[in-house]
Amino acid sequence: MAGKTIGFIIASLLAMPIGVAALLWLADGPNRGRFDEAKIISVRYIVAVLIFIVLMVPFFWVAAKRKVGTPITWGEAMVGATYVFFLLFWLYGVVPHEFLNWSDAELGLRPDRKIIGPEGTWDWWGTGGLWTAIPLTITKQTLRDLLAVTIYGIGLGGFIWACWFWNNRGKAPVEVAQTSAYGRPLVAKAKG
Repeated sequence: MAGKTIGFIIASLLAMPIGVAALLWLADGPNRGRFDEAKIISVRYIVAVLIFIVLMVPFFWVAAKRKVGTPITWGEAMVGATYVFFLLFWLYGVVPHEFLNWSDAELGLRPDRKIIGPEGTWDWWGTGGLWTAIPLTITKQTLRDLLAVTIYGIGLGGFIWACWFWNNRGKAPVEVAQTSAYGRPLVAKAKG
């Protein structure tokens, strides 16, 4: 389970923002600079996500080793509460902060960079002014904020999943009733 979770974290917190940054660079068309000057990769953001992944290792280790129903001592409760507090601080504080710094400083996702609307700069792939004909001004900061909300949503969903995973770690999977060739449950063996 830890491998799937780490894969999801990498896909959602690393690949998605970096992929969107690359697509935004491509969408700028002739207004974009060189790729090596685009700063698509942020070492600080990547390190923040990798530290979060490392911080998740004790969660899976304790979930695998601790028996369900074992009484918890006061000291274990304090250590666990401190660990969860730091984990949530890192997930909701450090990771989004590094993303917003990277977006503002290096990617230039600011409110003065209008991309869609009458003053928009996106006119690429021969659309003939499709993006500038939309009577709604959307800036790069709007896309930055949507990505930040997505990061927070992934964190909230991950926290809810972690609570579910911890509470259901000792339950055996439910056995599925056998079905006939027609998909109906078998009640009794056929005689004959």
